[in-house]
Amino acid sequence: MTPTKYTKTASSIQDQINILQERKLVISNIPFAEHYLTHVGYYRLAGYWRIYQIDTVNHIFGDEITFEQVIELYNFDRNLRSLIFDAIESIEISLRTVMLQIMCEAYGMDWFQQKKLAQHLNYWQENLDKIEDELDRSKEDFVVHHDQVYGKKDFPPAWKVMQVLSFGTLSKIYSNITSTIPEKNKIARALGMPNYKYLVSWLQTISILRNLCAHHSRVSNRVFNFVPQKMATSHLPWLKVLPVTMEQQRSLYNQLCSIKFLLNVVSPGNEFTVRLVALSQQYPLVDLAGPMGFPSGWRMEPLWLS
Repeated sequence: MTPTKYTKTASSIQDQINILQERKLVISNIPFAEHYLTHVGYYRLAGYWRIYQIDTVNHIFGDEITFEQVIELYNFDRNLRSLIFDAIESIEISLRTVMLQIMCEAYGMDWFQQKKLAQHLNYWQENLDKIEDELDRSKEDFVVHHDQVYGKKDFPPAWKVMQVLSFGTLSKIYSNITSTIPEKNKIARALGMPNYKYLVSWLQTISILRNLCAHHSRVSNRVFNFVPQKMATSHLPWLKVLPVTMEQQRSLYNQLCSIKFLLNVVSPGNEFTVRLVALSQQYPLVDLAGPMGFPSGWRMEPLWLS
């Protein structure tokens, strides 16, 4: 199939406003629209106004959809990313600390280098390459000091190495720990999970969500390709009504349930629920149901009451 040549040209801000009005988007405050189109951009905002279009081929908006409504969703999403990112930070620090303590006690300061502890040798080598790369890019004082005193021939001990690794690399290292040793499940249970299979799955989905937040990508109304493995029951506060359909499992709500559960373990008394409810009240035009998947009565689930 021969690729089609892209022929669209750049449009002025006024042209962009005219296009949106022709597509039935209500723009009553022209300076307001000009500001956001200038400083946020037409293409970025398109990801938010697309859900309000009733004709996605011709990009026609539903009745009485306003530009202000689109911006409310945009600002809700921006604040939601900050809330999620803050929560994941606590989970990341806990994962790093728990994994370090358990693995170092059992296998020493160089456990991450030991082939016998790897599930797959090709991933083991990829992880070592990634560790080396992240150490080389690190400007942390303790890394610079270690290199000056001990040189760079050998890796620093695990308690130094793990401090500079990204959440994604940490999750990959955990995932590739061989399942034949009890420590893999011990780490999972320390984070409230039944076994390592759940934690591997949940870390993968949270890592993807974290990257979306870090790169300022839209998280609201997104359909997620990777979903956390369904946990039917737990000895900790969890859901009475589980997401059943694939649509529900791929929703933002299901992702946030995973974050809230882990956050309750690593940071008891957290204000994630309070802040999420406050955010929804701040932006009342944003629909938490629909594509975001929040069921009616979600606020009364044991998970969200804890």
